[in-house]
This record gives sequence, C-alpha cells and structure tokens, in this order.
Amino acid sequence: MLKCLAAIAALSFSIVALPAIAQSKVDVPLPTDLATPKVLTIGINCQYPPAGYVGLDGKPAGFEYGLVKRIAEFAFGTEAGLQTQCMNDSNRIPFLQSSKVDLVLASLARTPARAEQIDFSDPIWLSNLQLVVKKDSPINNYADLAGRTVVTPTGSTYQTWLQKCHPKANLITAQSPADSSTMLIQGRADAFAYIDVYDYNFVQNNKKFKVVGELASPAIQGIGVKKGNAAMLAWINAVIAKMREEDAFYKAFAEEVRDPTMVAKYRNVVPGPKVKLDYAGVDPMECKS
Repeated sequence: MLKCLAAIAALSFSIVALPAIAQSKVDVPLPTDLATPKVLTIGINCQYPPAGYVGLDGKPAGFEYGLVKRIAEFAFGTEAGLQTQCMNDSNRIPFLQSSKVDLVLASLARTPARAEQIDFSDPIWLSNLQLVVKKDSPINNYADLAGRTVVTPTGSTYQTWLQKCHPKANLITAQSPADSSTMLIQGRADAFAYIDVYDYNFVQNNKKFKVVGELASPAIQGIGVKKGNAAMLAWINAVIAKMREEDAFYKAFAEEVRDPTMVAKYRNVVPGPKVKLDYAGVDPMECKS
C-alpha cells in the first residue's frame, strides 16, 4: 500500500526540499531532554499525500515532512538528530501521551476535547472537509449523504462532525485516509470524507472521481505537545514564529504541490509574514453544511 501511495503521489507532487536558511536559532532554549541525546522524535503522516507519505526511495516525503526537517534544524542546526514515527488519526494522541514521540505534526486539528488531553502549539494550518464521489454520483453535497454510506478515517474530527451534523448518513470508518479511499474505489462506500488537499490529490490521480460539497468543518491545526510540557511548548512556538517570518509553511506547500490554483488557495490558510492564524472563532464541530 505504501508503495502504491508513493507511486500515486509522485505523479503530481515533487519531494520537498526546503532551501537551507542560515539562521536556525531561537531565543528560547531547547528542552533539556532533547539537548543531551540530541534526538528529536516527531510523529508524522505516512499515508496522506501530499502532506506526508513514503517516497519511491522508501523515505518520508511531503510538505509536512519538509516542516519537520526545518524544526530539526532549529533544534540541532542539522537534520541529523531527527527521528520520525509514522502514525494515523487514532494513535497520534496516545503516542504523544506515552512519550513515544516528542511532537506530533500530522494534520492534528485542535478541538476542545483534544485540548484536554494534549497541548497545542500556535496554529500552523487551516484545513477544511470536502467529499470525494464517483463522477456519475448523485451526491453533490452533505445533505445528499442521507441513507448513503460515507467513509472517513477512524478518530478524525470528520467522524465526529458527520455523526453530529449528518446523522442520517451511514457512516463507516477506516484506519487511514488511504484505506478510506480504497473503500470508495472498491464500491464499499458512496463517498469519502476528508481534508480538501488530500481529496484534491486523490482526484488528480483517479479520474473517475470528483470533489463535491462546500468547504465544511474548518479546523485550525497545530503541533501536538505532551500535556504540561511547558518547556517544549515554549520552544516549538518560538520555532513556529521564526518559520512564519521566513514563510516556511507556504514554501513547503508550494514546493510540494505544483498546481498554481491549489497553491494559491493556501496563501491565507498557513502562517506567513502577513498571515497569522488564530484558534479563536473556529469550531470544527459547527454544522453549517
């Protein structure tokens, strides 16, 4: 499956290569538990192109991985101390709570429930939900899901949103976005509900499908930090501020995704010199669609 994903992703996306930047220092000290072994372990997506996937060379790739490498440079001045751990929507928080990883950068939306379990860094991305269906499907929006089967990854915010906002839909879940989209291809689901950028990548490589539905369930994503680790939270927020100044978030996305129309949509949904995101006022559980 990973090889398949990697091959699919390679059709439309290039491997991230953020330009080297001389200044990789922040005023906040690196937490002591990272400074001594000089190892930083970050949980990432591995089945979610273009955010995170396994490349044809068997190594992590994607715009989120580009950000992870940049964070490691702030930690040690080089990527050498970076270790990554593949994870999915259902094990991201347990891995962080059990200290299997130091940080999670894997499309992690902040919700009140999750904020009780872990701490979130300053925002790094505003994502939205859309649907993928067959091109001849009668489904055009979320209201059309009534009585039909829709699949989404287990543990995602979209699972909760669909249960709350569209209870007449026959909701099923799968372990990962890739597993979910496979169920759609196999005809085991009428629609696949997930983040718009993943949907975009999927239909670019699967011409029998299309993206439908308004942008819904907007969610501000951050980097997950173990609850109460104030030193780590202060350090990663200082790093994010520097990366925002250097426009690292937009550059990582633009260098991964080559479609100028899709890239343009991301100018104002990632932090940048003139863009600052805020968790306040964004509720991914709000039923608007």
